[in-house]
Amino acid sequence: MPDINRCQICGEAAPPIDGQCGEIIGYRLLRDQWSDSPSFLDGNLHFSCLEQSEEREAFHAEFVHLAQAGHEEIPGLEESHPPLTRSGLSMFPVFSGDECDIFQSRKADRWMLVRKTGPWFGFGLPQLRAIGSGGIPVSASEVTRYRLPVDLGDEVGTYGLSELLEAIGVAHRYADTTELARVKYRFVDYYAPKNLIDYVAVAPLPFPEEARAFLAAHAKTYTPVTFDDEDA
Repeated sequence: MPDINRCQICGEAAPPIDGQCGEIIGYRLLRDQWSDSPSFLDGNLHFSCLEQSEEREAFHAEFVHLAQAGHEEIPGLEESHPPLTRSGLSMFPVFSGDECDIFQSRKADRWMLVRKTGPWFGFGLPQLRAIGSGGIPVSASEVTRYRLPVDLGDEVGTYGLSELLEAIGVAHRYADTTELARVKYRFVDYYAPKNLIDYVAVAPLPFPEEARAFLAAHAKTYTPVTFDDEDA
């Protein structure tokens, strides 16, 4: 079984940071383009590895399909296996440019930006409004739990983001030091017996200029989703 905490392309540690490293959950049934045997992706991907991969076009094509699909039947991993049912994200396209595509949820104030080179990130109403007002959109302030490849001891609580990535040997897979300094990193907790670190990394989201231009206009006309209590 592959280690979901490692990049499924290079095999190195891959703590998630929006815009730089993302997670594909196994139940999405997205085919693993990098496995030696038929399987589904379940784990993290460095976006630097994805952009350099020869398999990025195949990954991009299936990811974009998944973003728009609803419940659908797909072939099993082997010809002898029965078909499987997977649930897509049920989004619809609202923008397609030279660098990226943007998809919008049918049920919530959620969007997905997918670069032509493979990387993706989701965003919501706060990020849309930030772009609409000319601000810098950042990722949500959520706690991420990640299993480190080694025990870094009590000192892990004193590390900044660059120091953490250096300590586990993967700083070269992420943005340079200047870009990482723009990420508001906060250590939350560490459970040494399992090498589990909890952290918050609020990162500026790397919207291409074409996406910012579209979303700035979109923000002016977009009506947020509301829920009618009578229909609940």
